[in-house]
Parts: sequence; structure tokens; C-alpha cells
Amino acid sequence: MILDAIPPGCERALDVGCGAGALTRHLKPLVPRVTGIDRDERSIQLARAHRGAAGIRYLHADFLTATFEPASLDLVTSIASLHHMDARAALRRMSDLLRPGGVLAVVGLARAGSPGDLAPEIPAVIGTQLHRAVSAIRRRRTGARPATVHQPPVIWPPPQTYRDMRRLATDVLPGVRYRRHLYWRYSLVWTKR
Repeated sequence: MILDAIPPGCERALDVGCGAGALTRHLKPLVPRVTGIDRDERSIQLARAHRGAAGIRYLHADFLTATFEPASLDLVTSIASLHHMDARAALRRMSDLLRPGGVLAVVGLARAGSPGDLAPEIPAVIGTQLHRAVSAIRRRRTGARPATVHQPPVIWPPPQTYRDMRRLATDVLPGVRYRRHLYWRYSLVWTKR
């Protein structure tokens, strides 16, 4: 969804809450100047050390206070990091950094706030439990131990409900396309006019 949202002629992209840099590495072949920012120092170290990090700029900083030139970006992305910040302030900041025609693409996490929100979460709970069970069976069969990977900070449950995020996004980003997804996710895609 995020790669499909890249606007034509995109020259500069920023991934907010880039973690170990997976999305930035996918963006790099498509966008000449890619920057990732994260306030988790270990994540930035891993991103910089990755063999695919050449030509990508990584910043260890807080997105809400880091210095960026307004209206200087063609694409701002964020995956599973908006709930770690003041979501309203972050969306405003992201929109301010986009040039006219620039695109904001977010995949975020939210929580159920009403009984109607629970139905789409049932497959996510079942899928998560099934994945864990299959992984445990594979480890037992092979004798493998779980891989030790860096776990960035976790905030769960997310502070906002799906309804909260839809209202907030519509308020801050008029015309935003909001979609609900499985696994506690929603997406926002918005083009700055």
C-alpha cells in the first residue's frame, strides 16, 4: 500500500519511526533521497549497519522536535509508530513537511472502541495464535531456538481507537482515505493540495 502511494516524480521521502530500516530499504530503489528517523537508538544502529543501507540517511531523533525544512518532502511514511507519539501533532507535522502534491502514507495501530470493532479482530487473534503455534512446532522439530532480535519499545494497547483515529485523521487531513485492516491496523493515504 505504501509503495503504491509513492507520487510520480518523488525525489525525497521520510520514514517516521523507521525502526531497523525495512521500509527505507524498499523505498530506496524508487526514491532518490530517503531518510529514516527513529528515537530508538538501537534500531537506528541496526538500520545503519544493514548491508542495504547505502545511500539512506538515518537520524536518531524525536520526529516531533527534529529539524526539517517545511514543504520539502514528496513522501512521508509511517508504519506502526504513530501510536508512540501525540498522533494529532505528528499528523500535522507530517503534513507540514509535504510539498503540494506530496503524499502521506501511514499504517497505524489502533484498538477496539466499540462492539462493532471486535468482529474484524477475531481473525487477527486466531491468526496470531496459529502463527505462534506453528512457530513453536517448527522450533521443536528442528531444535532451533527463537532468534534473538532487537525489540523496539512496545505500546499496547494503542491509546486511540479506530474511531478516534478516523476522526483525528479527517480533522487534520481533509480528504484523507482511511481504511481498516486486519491485525489491529488501519491505513491513511493523503495527498497535500
